[in-house]
Amino acid sequence: MTVPHPAPPFVYDLVTRLRRRGLPLGIDDCASLRQALAAGFGLASTEDLAELCVALWAKSVGEREIVRAAFAQVEVPVWQTDVAEEASPTPPPTADPLAGDGLRMDPQDGPQPAGEQPATGEPAPAAQHVTGLAMQPPSTGSFDPSLVIVPQYPLSEREIAQAWRRLRRPVRTGPPVELDVVATLDRYARTGVASAPVLVPARRNTARLLVLVDRQGSMTPFHNFVDHLIAAIRSAGRLDLITVGYFRNVPGRSRDQALLADLPDPFSPALDPVLTRVAPLATGRLYRDPDLTEPHPFAAAVEQVSAGTAAVIISDGGAARGGFDTGRLLDTTAMLKALRAAGCAVAWLNPLPAARWAGTTAGQIARHIPMQPLTREGMYRTVDVLRGHPERTERPL
Repeated sequence: MTVPHPAPPFVYDLVTRLRRRGLPLGIDDCASLRQALAAGFGLASTEDLAELCVALWAKSVGEREIVRAAFAQVEVPVWQTDVAEEASPTPPPTADPLAGDGLRMDPQDGPQPAGEQPATGEPAPAAQHVTGLAMQPPSTGSFDPSLVIVPQYPLSEREIAQAWRRLRRPVRTGPPVELDVVATLDRYARTGVASAPVLVPARRNTARLLVLVDRQGSMTPFHNFVDHLIAAIRSAGRLDLITVGYFRNVPGRSRDQALLADLPDPFSPALDPVLTRVAPLATGRLYRDPDLTEPHPFAAAVEQVSAGTAAVIISDGGAARGGFDTGRLLDTTAMLKALRAAGCAVAWLNPLPAARWAGTTAGQIARHIPMQPLTREGMYRTVDVLRGHPERTERPL
């Protein structure tokens, strides 16, 4: 049995750096690199090896930049084979376009006029003619990939995609293109006649997602992270339709503000005594853009929701500032009831950890609706709720 040679040290360093940046590389990825090298790819130069790693390991534009930046930070030995050198013979010398009044490159003293020798008595070092060099300004030229700044978020694009791809509602739609083996055998067993196979439409994911994002205010520090999350869901979530609406704190005011005066204990944060009397939110507005400049009626957005649509709300619920607002709790409850009345499965993602929810509006909202922190585990549990797996809450709506 032939034992393969161990991988060079720079490969381990490269994989370690990439795993720290959120790319879950493993043994299979290293084996793929070994097989590609054995097939003759990436052997011409160090740049070709870097591009081979990009092609094998990167799944998006952002990951390609991460792989290139990590590759530039590891110490890679001279990577050039004899085959590559034979395939690229040295071109014959040509006339020096800068000869005569051109420049000669002195390795020690820099460029000097042609024909001029150093003033010292020592023999001049070997000089090389600068041929074919365009005189470019200092601001142009190639960039150093090790200096590429790639944002690092708590969740990578791949982790987000893996979580939200589990939100599926497969339905057979379209022309019949797939073989139904059971139906074909059943028809042959009943008739005894060999006939054309039974075809059925292909399965397609018809799951739809409504994302309601709290914007500005205490959510300002999380803007880039939330934008990264939504972009990853859009590009790799593989859902049938994704609709995003933005609001600030709440989409609108509940018409049942008078219920706050009926609370028996004004110092108690719970709405339990009047919870069943809160009507679904019928007014208010969402925004189509994150800058909150393109308003859209909240009722119209709810009317467009079809049966089976999942809704996720991304907001800190007041936990970032550690405050409690009974009016905001009432308005949020009305919004959640409107989504439930439209037939949505509703869940909440909070960018703050669960330890920060106690004593805030978010803590009371979590009593009525499944709320999870915006982590990898929290996303998986949220997707489970949206898929129809119930999660116990203290006082469900």
